[in-house]
Amino acid sequence: MSINPGRVIAGGLPAGVVILIFNILAQFVLIDRVQQEMNTWMPGSADRMSMGAGAIAAGVVMKFVIGIILVWVYAVIQPRFGPGPRTASYVAITVWLLGVIFFSDFPLMGMISVTSYALLEFMQLVTFLIASIVGAGIYSKHGASNRTDAGAA
Repeated sequence: MSINPGRVIAGGLPAGVVILIFNILAQFVLIDRVQQEMNTWMPGSADRMSMGAGAIAAGVVMKFVIGIILVWVYAVIQPRFGPGPRTASYVAITVWLLGVIFFSDFPLMGMISVTSYALLEFMQLVTFLIASIVGAGIYSKHGASNRTDAGAA
């Protein structure tokens, strides 16, 4: 079965919205703590951490890209693992683990405490689980409504 790019985008964009909303909430919850830790690591660094319009726009686009990636991976593994939230959860955990591994040097270098990193990563895991399930549900729903009964006969 081939992957339908339109369905991937249709599921990926709402997944990106979920990621964007949860990341904004996480920033409000943890921004002071992370800025204090950054200033400890490199004095004055948090004061220079202002995001211009370009950085904000790039961050928003990246959230949608991650949402599309989550749904694309779901589309890739769905024929083998079956449709549904369990498969979407496998996708979320896999993509999340890649991020954890990629950014694991932040606490190792002292840029952020292990506690803050663990909290951020836990929040990211919850975010990816919800986003993946939302995106996969939309991907699967569009697929079910586009199927014809001719193949079942």
